Parts: sequence; C-alpha cells; structure tokens
Amino acid sequence: MTPRSLVARLIAWQAVAMGLAWVALTVWLVNTMSAIGNGDLDRRMYTLAQTLAEAASAAGPDADRMRQRLAAAERIFIDGVIRGLDSGEDYVATYQVWSRDGTLLHRSAGAPRQAMARNDGEFAQREIEGRSFRTVAAQSSDGSVRVDIGEDERLRWSSLWPMLRIIGLAQLMILFWVLAITWLAARGGFRPLVALATQLGHRQPGDLTPLRDAPRYRELTPIVDELNGLLARESSRLETERGFLADAAHELRTPLAAVAAQAHLLAHTTDPAHRQIAAAELQQGIDRASHLLSQLLTMARLESGHSGGAAELLDVAEFCRRRVAQVSALARSRGVTLSLEAPERLVAQIQRAGFGSILDNLVDNAIRYTPAGGQVLVRLSGADDGFKLEVLDDGPGIAPELRAKVFERFYRVPGSEQPGSGLGLAIVKRLVDTQRATLAIVEGLRGLGIGFEIRFSTGHSRPRDPG
Repeated sequence: MTPRSLVARLIAWQAVAMGLAWVALTVWLVNTMSAIGNGDLDRRMYTLAQTLAEAASAAGPDADRMRQRLAAAERIFIDGVIRGLDSGEDYVATYQVWSRDGTLLHRSAGAPRQAMARNDGEFAQREIEGRSFRTVAAQSSDGSVRVDIGEDERLRWSSLWPMLRIIGLAQLMILFWVLAITWLAARGGFRPLVALATQLGHRQPGDLTPLRDAPRYRELTPIVDELNGLLARESSRLETERGFLADAAHELRTPLAAVAAQAHLLAHTTDPAHRQIAAAELQQGIDRASHLLSQLLTMARLESGHSGGAAELLDVAEFCRRRVAQVSALARSRGVTLSLEAPERLVAQIQRAGFGSILDNLVDNAIRYTPAGGQVLVRLSGADDGFKLEVLDDGPGIAPELRAKVFERFYRVPGSEQPGSGLGLAIVKRLVDTQRATLAIVEGLRGLGIGFEIRFSTGHSRPRDPG
C-alpha cells in the first residue's frame, strides 16, 4: 500500500478550511450587501417616484404633455443615476400616475392596472399579476397626483450582481493564492526532512556516528537529538555485545579446553583408576561449562532488556523454602550448614523468575566460597513497604576495596581457588536494578565472611508469623 502524502493531506485540509471560510464569507457578504443594496435601491426607487410625481404635476391636465414630461424625467433619471451605479441596460421603470380622486392618469409599459402601492413612502413586497414587485408611492408637492412605482425583484438582483460578482471573484482569487503559497511553503518546509532522510540513507552499514550538521529549523532539533540519542544507545549496545562476546569466548576457552583434555585422556588411557579420575574431571568440566553457558544466557537476556517476567502475587516465604531445599544437597556435599529464617507466610507482588535467579545466585555463591564447616544463612523478613532478603556467610569475605568490583561481569576476587564464571553477582545486580529494590553489601555471620542485603519495595507484602 502506497503511503499517503503528508503535503497533500495538509493542502487538502487547508483547502477544506479555506473553502468553508470562503463560502461563509460569501454568504455573509451577499446578505450584507443585499441589505445595504436594498436600502440604496429603495431610496433610488422612491426618488424616481418623487421625480415622476413632480413631472406629472407640472404637466397639468394635458395627457400628451404629461407623457412627454414623464418620459423625459424617466430618461434623465435612468441615464444620470441608475447607469451611474450599474449598467442599467435591463432597467425598466414600472409606474402608475393617479389623480387626487383615484383616477389612473398614466401607466408605463408593463405596469398593471390595479394600484401597486398604498401610502406615500411605505415600501411593500407585493405579488401582482404573477410578478413579484417591490413597491412604494410618492405624492407631488402640491398633492395633485400620486405615483406608484414598482421594481421587479429580478431587476433589483441584476443591479446587485456586478458588485457581488467582483467581491466573489476577489475572494476566490485570494483562496487560490493562499493555497498556492501553502503548497509552496509545505514543499519547501519538508525539504530538510528529505535531506535528513537522504543523509541517513547514504550511510554505510554499521555507521552509528551522530549526525553532525545542525538542523536549519528549530522544529527539527528534537528529531535530530532523538536520532543521535538512539544512535548513541545502539552504539553502546553493540559495544557491550562485542565485549560480552569477547569475554564469553575467553571464559569458555578454559572449561572447553579442560573437557577436551579429559576426553582425550579418557579415550586413550587403559588404566581403570586413571579412567575414573578422567571421567570425574570430565564431568566437572562439563558441569562448569554448562553452568557458564546458563549464566551467559541469563546475562544475555538481561543485557537485551528482559528483566525476569511480569510481577505476580507470590508467597515469598514458601518460595524461599523450596529453593533453599533444592540446594541443600550441594551445601551438605561441601560440608556447609545452610539454614533459613523466614515467616510462615509473606505475600508480595514480585517477578517470580527474577527473584528466583537472585536467590539462587546469592545462595550458590555463598556455598561455593564458604569453606567446609562454615555456615550460610538465608534470612527473609517483612516490612511495611515490602520485604528484605539477606544471604550471609562466615567465609573468607571480600576486602572493602574490592566490594564495588564484584558486580562487574567476569570479575573474580584475586586469590580465589573456587571455580566460577564471575557472572553470578553481576546477574544479581542487573536483576535488582530492574526491580524496585536496593542492594547492599553487609557484614557476614559473627563478624566474618560477607553478606548481601536486598530490600524489595512492593507495597503488597503481608507477613504472618506462626501462632
């Protein structure tokens, strides 16, 4: 489907608006000019009636003389007054001359026989013999005669039409002029957008440098700024992905090399003891690579903006009991005492998958780095605006100057002998940042080790203690 033209849309709406305005203005002008014109025409008609009345009165009882004087007065008035205002070519005076006693003394060509008007100076709209007339009567100064005069409505409109035609044509010319200027302005106004699109279209693939040319118009500044912001974010994202891939390749090299070495040894040795050792170390290498791949996938999802699912009402206490029970076997195998302190029930609105990943990584990290005979405590407590999760141990701890770096990807505390990917705490930090939570490093158990405290602000926590 071909997209519609924005310029055409603007011009169309402008044309509709201007057309409606033109129609409204024309109607108003017609009504106004008609009112004004009718007043002028009424005064003109009454003046002609007075002129004819005086001419007829001066003629006396001589009928031929009266006709001559009336014809002369009519011709002088039409040539001097009516044709001075409009063309006057179609104007015909329709009038009657009445004596004082009501005798019809004279009527013009086309004038009816019945009286056209009533009282002196009284204008009226009358239907006479199937024709519509505007009528008025005027008496001579001596009162001897009365002239009734009428103008056909069609003649009156023909007198107004030249003026209305000039005004209408002028308004129509203004309409087309404004539309032409609007079209030119719209075409010229959109040229900077076309130039911007051309500039972007000529870029090479992967070119994410900001647009350098300052926009010519103030309205384009937000578009250019947002484009530059998008390019900067995309450049940062790609740089992060390149660094992530490089780090991931580096981290995977070691466990994969170990797996390859143990697989080679397992394939070529015939000593059962050596084969058993190689098989065990091969399994450890596979587990380490599998764990690293799982962490890498989790980190990749977080880097792409996936936070951990939609929030839902969850019994956090019961959830923690199940998760801690699942890793208790790992704690026992390493000689570490794992315990949980939590209320019987604590319901909160939280992202289940994200919270589970936070808990798993903190507990797994604590078990791995706590020596045999040590303790790991998971503590859950409610608060008015949420709840608090603490994972504490009594292991070797982390030096204060290194605590800020443990949340970086692939960072491992110098001197650590435990295998790991260096991604667990980085994942925890990213998940905490995506939720309404705060993360802090605190002291461990009995003044030893290290602890991680996370405060979740949900507004929906409802703890209930036993009893």
